[in-house]
Amino acid sequence: MKNQPVYVGSRLSGLMRCSVITTLTTLLLILGGCGSNGAPVNSPQPSPPPTDDPSPPGSTPIPTPTPSPTPLSGPTPRLLNCSNILPVGDSITLGVNGGYRNDLYTGLQQNNCGVSYVGTLFDPNTRVADKHHEGHAGFNIDNISAYINSWSASQQPNIILLMIGTNDIAWWTAKSANQIAASHNALIDQFEAASPDAWIFVASLPPETSTIIQPNNIDRAVLVQQVNIVIRTNVESRVAQGQRVRFVDVNSVLTAADLYDGIHPTEAAHAKIAAKFLEEIRFALSSQ
Repeated sequence: MKNQPVYVGSRLSGLMRCSVITTLTTLLLILGGCGSNGAPVNSPQPSPPPTDDPSPPGSTPIPTPTPSPTPLSGPTPRLLNCSNILPVGDSITLGVNGGYRNDLYTGLQQNNCGVSYVGTLFDPNTRVADKHHEGHAGFNIDNISAYINSWSASQQPNIILLMIGTNDIAWWTAKSANQIAASHNALIDQFEAASPDAWIFVASLPPETSTIIQPNNIDRAVLVQQVNIVIRTNVESRVAQGQRVRFVDVNSVLTAADLYDGIHPTEAAHAKIAAKFLEEIRFALSSQ
């Protein structure tokens, strides 16, 4: 039988043509889906990164809470007694004739929990027998921070009553609400490190009358409320994590009418502050 000729060259040529056509078709499909800049046609363009502040341009920034601290392990232990209470703050903690410390002391005596105050200061005008405290006139948050370790070591507090921040706002501040509240939250971290077994009762800032302060040109009455929003959020986050911390909303029971100079509560108003501290301490004493 006669062999058929094999057209090798023709067959290879056909295969090459098929390969070229396939390659061109693929390139056309790829190019057809791209714009002149090489990006896919109709593909979504990347969005600009979000800003840290969701407020509209020109509005007052919305305060944001400080990042949550590391949670404690296990349930929050119950407060067992009222000994070695360390009242910490500025002239509002010093108070008028002992301020809130008077009614708080007599109220806790009814609980038979062994109430006593500690502190490096002694106020002879205090109306109750125990006159020790750490209410330093003119102190701000940074001033308190500088003394925490020495106070904790020398006074061995079982309960810390923290009400501070008024002097960070009252006359002048270049800080925002977030910055003030972050410094305030750092105080709680310091107290927890220095007195790990103590309960800390953190008060909101009392109100202040409306006055524009510099250099931020902000109403201090508004700034107090902004700071209090973040303080409350920070403390409630700690409570949720089982820390020995409670929020004491003294601001909620005071108005400008309770201030004798636009900043300091009257002696009668201090009874309202005492009632809020008493409420939270009694809750800690009774909680399981």
